Amino acid sequence: MPEKPPDSIDSCYRLVTPSLVTRGGETIRSIDVSTDVFAALWAARRGDEQTEDDILRTLLKLKPTEKPTAAPPRPKIGYADPRNVIQFPEGFEVYRNYLGTSYRARAINGAWVREDNDEAYPSLNALNQSIGAKFQNAWRSWYCLDEGKRKLLHDLRSQENIKRRSIDQTY
Repeated sequence: MPEKPPDSIDSCYRLVTPSLVTRGGETIRSIDVSTDVFAALWAARRGDEQTEDDILRTLLKLKPTEKPTAAPPRPKIGYADPRNVIQFPEGFEVYRNYLGTSYRARAINGAWVREDNDEAYPSLNALNQSIGAKFQNAWRSWYCLDEGKRKLLHDLRSQENIKRRSIDQTY
């Protein structure tokens, strides 16, 4: 049976979209109500009711629909290096000595943050250059503790992803 159009567009309010909608495994149907009924419905809203369906369920003494549970939060990635296909968790600490000075940094929110100056650097090479080391392989200069043992960051990388220069290269 075709839907009867309202007498006046101002006198009617569509609660839900005209088509059938599925939400949380349930089919939701639309109904037309007058503006004053719609206003009264929302005036009857309590606490955590977020939809017309929630309000009507309370008024009609129906059990509430089960709210979908949120996905567990993903662990924060402190620093990711897609070129070397490696990720460090938030707070991961690295350290090194350079010209008699010890330096420490942590992977925080996508950058390396030095502990001595609290400045963030977008890459391990930028971190290395920030201490004055210019032409060094940063992966072979910075260390971490792995089960209490000192370990080069170079050793954490997948060796197949490391780009090596050919000895025969001419410049």
